[in-house]
Amino acid sequence: MATVSFANDISVLFSKADIACMAKKHVMLADYNYMSVPANAQDVLDHLDGTTAPLMPPQPAQPWTPAQIALFKAWMAGGYQP
Repeated sequence: MATVSFANDISVLFSKADIACMAKKHVMLADYNYMSVPANAQDVLDHLDGTTAPLMPPQPAQPWTPAQIALFKAWMAGGYQP
C-alpha cells in the first residue's frame, strides 16, 4: 500500500459537519497536529469503529466503511504522515 497521508487520504474522510460538531467537543478532526497525537487518533478510531460509544459520525450520517477504517489504521501504522 502506498503511503497514507493526513492531507490527501484522512482529512477528506471527515465531512464539514463532522469537523464542526467535533470541534465543539474540542476534537480537532481537521487539525493534523491534533490528529497526529497517537492518543487522539486512537480515540477517534475507537468512536469510528464502534469500540467506544457514541459511534462517529452520528446519525443520520452513514458509519465509516471497513475500507475507510482500514485506511485510517494504515495512516496510524504508517507513522501519522502529514
